[in-house]
Amino acid sequence: MMDVYMIMKHIGIILLCALILSASAFAAPVVADKAPVESVPTQQASPAPVVESSLDKEIHGLREQIALTPTASILHVRLGYFLLKKGAPDEAQVSFAEALKLSPRSHAALTGEGIVLSSKGNLREAEQTLKAALVQNPDPVRAHYELGVVYEKLGDFEKALQEYKEGISKYQQGRK
Repeated sequence: MMDVYMIMKHIGIILLCALILSASAFAAPVVADKAPVESVPTQQASPAPVVESSLDKEIHGLREQIALTPTASILHVRLGYFLLKKGAPDEAQVSFAEALKLSPRSHAALTGEGIVLSSKGNLREAEQTLKAALVQNPDPVRAHYELGVVYEKLGDFEKALQEYKEGISKYQQGRK
């Protein structure tokens, strides 16, 4: 019983450190191969909704960009992360799947897919997906964190603790 308490205490401390040291590390990944942003003339067909959140605006803007450049996998990845933030994991999963179809080695899309699988309770599949993301990712802080979350849900606190530590170590090395 004492071992479980100590492990949980360490996990709590590491989570606190991770949040303090790397609040930005858990944001949607920024990927170097950004798609060019093209200005598109728009016509105001009807007035904009009275209240539209900035998140909804981002999602709408990304969907418009995807309509113009459907093969830009990074746009699908970004949309997936915004949809996760909005609380729409099924839609996010579709975006990540499209990104992976366009770019099968996209670590950002694999990480997003792992997050979706974890949120749906498919923990073993999430574990495998996040491990695949780690292999592809030069800056794996978020993937280590998400894999730690999966292990914690599985009750394997030792592995969770190791992944959290690894993520913090990578962050301290200047990785994201």
